[in-house]
Amino acid sequence: MRSILAALGCLMLLPAIAHADALLRFEDNTGQTSEILVKGSYARMDIADGGGAAGFMLFNANDRSLYVVDRSNRTYMAFDEQVIDAQMQAMEEMIAEMRMEIQQLPEEARTELETQLGLGVAREPVEVEVRRTGRAQQVGELRCEEKEIRVDGRVQSIACVTGPDDLGLSRIDFQTVNALTERLFELSRRALDAGGPVAHAMSTNVLPGLDGVPVEVRHVRDDLITRLTGVSTDTLSPEFFRIPRNFEEQEPF
Repeated sequence: MRSILAALGCLMLLPAIAHADALLRFEDNTGQTSEILVKGSYARMDIADGGGAAGFMLFNANDRSLYVVDRSNRTYMAFDEQVIDAQMQAMEEMIAEMRMEIQQLPEEARTELETQLGLGVAREPVEVEVRRTGRAQQVGELRCEEKEIRVDGRVQSIACVTGPDDLGLSRIDFQTVNALTERLFELSRRALDAGGPVAHAMSTNVLPGLDGVPVEVRHVRDDLITRLTGVSTDTLSPEFFRIPRNFEEQEPF
């Protein structure tokens, strides 16, 4: 989920008059960049694979629909609860097969491998909460409010968020960004509630709704820091928010 952060192209973090469109650019301390584009109730977010943007997500805040667009395969796919459930089932089947294979090993080797693969993780739901710290930060030209993202009671990351006025965003663009974050977390929540190895693997990158745009997100465990590096409110072409022509729909599973 950290790689999904995006946005901003004008290279200015100064407050501006709110316009109808927005482009937010984010960069982490490894040099990975991503963008979130917003036009009214529509949003587009980069999906990175470590070597750059491999595709993007398209979101419609009106019906809360999400589509994943894969540039390399020239395909697109609806991303919803059914897809999450199918992915979870496939992962559970794979984990069950791994458990059976591991049972053939000597006890010491089996225990070590189960620990490495996280197969001994309890099936209780993963608890995620957001807490205000009461502290504020100055990140570049922006003042932001600090919030902790806690997973099972432990601070996983610290986000510093700000509102639409400081970024020069229109209210509808701001609401769309929040709706996108909330929808993604809602989908990941299905896996988190199931518990087990898959849920705990997902929890390391989970980003719940923050009721604001993150100016900075710092992951406590690995010191990965993602910052908002630019905001543009120039008019965006509607083509950015459409599935490209000649792309084929892909069945989830």
